[in-house]
Amino acid sequence: MKKQVAYLQKLFYDIWNDFGSVYLLVSYSSRTSIGKRGFTDEEKKHGLVLVFNNKTNAKLDWDGEGNLTCVLAFGARKEDVYIHSDDLLGVFSREAGVQFVRSDAAAEPPAPPEQDAGHGGSNQVVSLSSFKKRKT
Repeated sequence: MKKQVAYLQKLFYDIWNDFGSVYLLVSYSSRTSIGKRGFTDEEKKHGLVLVFNNKTNAKLDWDGEGNLTCVLAFGARKEDVYIHSDDLLGVFSREAGVQFVRSDAAAEPPAPPEQDAGHGGSNQVVSLSSFKKRKT
């Protein structure tokens, strides 16, 4: 499991237990399913916010990879929800005044910079000797 997902999972439970509700930010992909309801066109573009509170079924299953399986109510209908770990963008709580947003989620790693032959990239090295030590 990615460290970011492990942090997100721990914070998710801490907020839910301490404040009674927590919001989960989820991006759209073919790996994530929201039962028969699915994602609306707007949610496919901007993602979805799922609410977990005291009315939510507390039976959540996080597998070893950080994928989440649960049953959530959307109006009167209950839907089987599966969220792939790469689609878990973040967790937040207005009551707690905190948010955790993954910067690595759904992002492709940046391409390494191209270096010209014969140039070792030494012009990008910054000496720390010119910086003063901060007093603590």
